[in-house]
Amino acid sequence: MRIQVFVGTGGVGKTSVAAATALRAAIGGEKCLVLTIDPARRLRTALGITGNGFQKQLPLEPFGAKGELWAAQLDVAQSLNRAVEQIAPPRQAAAVLAHPIYHVLLESLAGMQELMAVERMDQALDDGFEALFVDTAPSRHALEFVDKPESFAQLVSFPMVKLVGMTYHWWDRLGLAGLSRKSLELYSRVEQMLGATLARQILDFFSIFRGVAEDYAKRARRTLAMLRDPKITTFTVVTSPFKAHRDGDFFWEELSRRKFPVGSMVVNRVWPVLPELSIPEGQQALESVAAWYQEMSQAHARVWEQVRADFGPKIPKLIEVPELSSDIDGLPALHQMAQRLEL
Repeated sequence: MRIQVFVGTGGVGKTSVAAATALRAAIGGEKCLVLTIDPARRLRTALGITGNGFQKQLPLEPFGAKGELWAAQLDVAQSLNRAVEQIAPPRQAAAVLAHPIYHVLLESLAGMQELMAVERMDQALDDGFEALFVDTAPSRHALEFVDKPESFAQLVSFPMVKLVGMTYHWWDRLGLAGLSRKSLELYSRVEQMLGATLARQILDFFSIFRGVAEDYAKRARRTLAMLRDPKITTFTVVTSPFKAHRDGDFFWEELSRRKFPVGSMVVNRVWPVLPELSIPEGQQALESVAAWYQEMSQAHARVWEQVRADFGPKIPKLIEVPELSSDIDGLPALHQMAQRLEL
């Protein structure tokens, strides 16, 4: 079992690099899942997938693959529904799934995308995938998918939260007279903010959801521990030539601070330096374009050499990937990229 997580800012080809790396592993014989936890649909474009809903297995016959390649996009509702049905007894699961607050939770609560990302990873490993390639959101906030589950796990373990979840139904049967003075003050404040009906709905929901939340927190801690284990997981920073130092420094520092292993850095879309071109006399426009290209490619080469000097001592694997002649819009184009990726 191994996990590779790809992080980077927008416009650097991170999704394509993740998909190409997964394709290479599948050709080599592993049962692979490339999972995007980014709400955007870039992975569909990269893999040439049409239609709604996936997880889907991709046809690899043209490449002589020995393994399997599957692709999936995080579906928050589907992942949480599955978690509820697996964790809770049938009667309790049905009560959770039918509760009005549950639907508010799915549709409105900020952060559900990040909370469900580690849950979906855990489910993928339960499904028997040997290698998991995770494409994160293209943002400097990409690491919220590890920060928010950690915060949620701490919240669920907080004694007052556990007390409310375990005793609300008992309080409800006895009436508010059964509440301690401190709890009564807390309940009154919640009721003032939300209204009596909504406050009761939320507390009622949490009392039946508590077991699911605690089990989620336990599994999230387990998954986060795997993400910190260099024998299982490696993080790959994907960037482009003129973002390389800024992105590399940022993600190296943030991942190291959280104790996640950075195993590789990919500088994508590098313009290769071409040999001197023989341009016929009088082709000034062509000469100008060729000179401009050579200037840019040489600048990319200088950046790459500086990247090797600055990041080589701390990131084990540095890879440059040349700009392809066309957009990544299907498996053949990904296969071209995959041949240059040894991650």
